[in-house]
Amino acid sequence: MQLVLPQISQPLKIWEKIEIIIGDDDNKGIYQARIEDFVNDDIVITPPEFQEGKTLLRDDSPVVVLVTKKDAVYQFSSRIKKIKDKKNIAYLLSPPKDITRVQRRQFVRIDMFCHLRAAFIDSLDKDGKFKWFNASSVNISGGGMLLECVEKIKPSDIIVFTSDVFSKLNIAQPVAAICRRTYEEDKKYYSGVEFIRADHLSLHLEKKQIKLLPHSITLFDRFTQNQLINFIFHQQIEMRKKGLI
Repeated sequence: MQLVLPQISQPLKIWEKIEIIIGDDDNKGIYQARIEDFVNDDIVITPPEFQEGKTLLRDDSPVVVLVTKKDAVYQFSSRIKKIKDKKNIAYLLSPPKDITRVQRRQFVRIDMFCHLRAAFIDSLDKDGKFKWFNASSVNISGGGMLLECVEKIKPSDIIVFTSDVFSKLNIAQPVAAICRRTYEEDKKYYSGVEFIRADHLSLHLEKKQIKLLPHSITLFDRFTQNQLINFIFHQQIEMRKKGLI
């Protein structure tokens, strides 16, 4: 079962993840839920799970809903309703209004500095330990980062890394990435790396290599990447409000 909306490139589908925002500015509240069903023009969702923020959901509150598709993130206006009977509680979103495309998914990049600890994947020793070095991000997107490094990372090199941003988002670390480009400027090394999702690991590594990697690397899946995409989207909004972009 699905809901076709002409303004969105693909239909809304059952069990699709959505993000619900109530309020605005620094007081907004952010929730996540999944689509359970479509009843008439309403969307039935799972109980919204609080993620962060200061504003709590209330019955019949106006909300903004974000849904991530292959080509873009879309948003629409709605109202959330809590329906009770003697045995059950259901949550409904009223029919979508003011549907807009808010960004390309592949991939908006923003300037962001954060500390990283990185290691070449082939530095893993027999005790399961990496040889770490320091790095920092210059910018970040849902697909990768531009790094400033003390070590030269060459195209096709695969690294693992941990970062402040991923810690903030509670993303399991380390995460794997492959270098796509590199250059040197003012005696500093810069490398553009692409995050390697769990379903793409076999394109870059052999099975025996994957088995030796930290389990966290196999947890960086499409849903985790969408979490990062949405974080960057919200950072963009805040930066635009401050006139920084």
